[in-house]
Amino acid sequence: MVVGGPYASIMGEVTLVRHWEIDAAVVGEGEVTFVELLERLKNKQGLNDVKGLIFRDGSKIRSNSSRDPVEPLDSLPFPAREKLPMKLYGENAGVLFTSRGCPYQCVFCSRSVFGRRWRGYSPEYVLAEIEHLRKHYGISSLIFLDDNFTFDVDRAEKILEGIIAKKWKLNLYFWNGIRVDSVTEGLLTKMKKAGCTAINYGVESADPEVLNKIKKGITLDQVDKAIRLTRQAGIKTNVFLMVGNPGDTVKVVDKIREFVERVKVDGVHLSLATPIPGTEFWSWANKNGHWLDYNPEELLDWPIDDVEDAYPVFETPDFTAKQRIEAYRKTRKYLAGKLLK
Repeated sequence: MVVGGPYASIMGEVTLVRHWEIDAAVVGEGEVTFVELLERLKNKQGLNDVKGLIFRDGSKIRSNSSRDPVEPLDSLPFPAREKLPMKLYGENAGVLFTSRGCPYQCVFCSRSVFGRRWRGYSPEYVLAEIEHLRKHYGISSLIFLDDNFTFDVDRAEKILEGIIAKKWKLNLYFWNGIRVDSVTEGLLTKMKKAGCTAINYGVESADPEVLNKIKKGITLDQVDKAIRLTRQAGIKTNVFLMVGNPGDTVKVVDKIREFVERVKVDGVHLSLATPIPGTEFWSWANKNGHWLDYNPEELLDWPIDDVEDAYPVFETPDFTAKQRIEAYRKTRKYLAGKLLK
């Protein structure tokens, strides 16, 4: 059994130590590593120099050197969707990554797979993939999952302009990857013309001091402006917010309530802030907090966010586990009543 993705990339050798059924793990981007692994196994060759691979060698676990990120991304083929039962994916069949990586410094973000260096597929590649989805699978609803779609605004606009020029009737949903400090009235106008129906903005906190502590690199004034312009463009506007960021206290409930009353968003994805190994947030929690009765080094034991019964995995003297749960549930209850009106 071979695994990859965020879990294996974050946990490293621990993946094989704790899960005996796993034979190898691909760390980071897997397209080149996995293919090379298969070729080596097919030809009965050694694995010691396959970059980006952790594997069992008898009773030992070996960890090879890391592999550089794929570049240019256009060198990769489209995902092999023909190997998948696409009809079973429903509204998620049109998921797209048009870029990889993000250079920003948010303390909670793990870049274990795509890394910090931003790389984008060319507009021509992206448009060709959209055409492929339309022609072969009849997909007209696309979900963009880029870490940072607008890092290169010129590239983003060329993609949107291409969609508009081809007169495709698409529904575009930007699940994330649109920063509030990168949107303009002109960009949003193009997004709307291209078929954008909704944008989720990663705001994360309604407290300016907390925004600074988590190194989000944005201000509430920028948030307010982006939301106002987005709604004026006729695009549904949602935000991500967290309870339990570094610097949060019980006052987070009032901060979020004041924010939602002021900006008039259409939806809020609320979660309990959870540190991930390797992030600055993890180091902060180690230094300033206390881990609860969960294994802090086993992510599979950790909670699913954005659900009613989410729970914290750590606490701090000024924001206990009980207070975090109460603040989270109180905020969810307020948002449910507010946003359903």
